[in-house]
Amino acid sequence: MVGMNRYFLYLKMQKENVDPIGFGLRYRSRNMGNDDWKTWQKLYPTIKFKVNIDINISDTGLVQ
Repeated sequence: MVGMNRYFLYLKMQKENVDPIGFGLRYRSRNMGNDDWKTWQKLYPTIKFKVNIDINISDTGLVQ
């Protein structure tokens, strides 16, 4: 459930063409060039997200 919520959040951000997480900054840091920003703007709407969540619950109960 957590993974699906995160996936749909990413899709919503992509649809609105916003990048608050900074995927574009990471792309630009690894792909230096004169047209890196224009290339990123073309790539971002077509990116496919793959979300993997690994949760380990070590204890349950009441918090005092």
